[in-house]
Amino acid sequence: MAPPAYTPPPWSAAPGVAYSLEVVREGVVIETIDISQKAFYVVGRDPSNADVVLPHPSVSRTHAIIQHRESGEVYLFDNGSTHGSKLNRKPVPP
Repeated sequence: MAPPAYTPPPWSAAPGVAYSLEVVREGVVIETIDISQKAFYVVGRDPSNADVVLPHPSVSRTHAIIQHRESGEVYLFDNGSTHGSKLNRKPVPP
């Protein structure tokens, strides 16, 4: 079954501020990923479809969307992933 296609909302825009993700392994930052150049980023396991690749079996091919608004607000949308997404250890509805 293919993951749902993502259609960005009308208010979708690149943020006016810098945002990044830190990849932490064993308490050490091993990589920083800039997520402030585009209106939204696809997070997933499949490098051909994801902007932020997480190569782990629990991650779906297109697992989640990080969506920006020009005002600087950031949203996380689960893209119907098999194992779901969490933000601050709380489940994000699909």
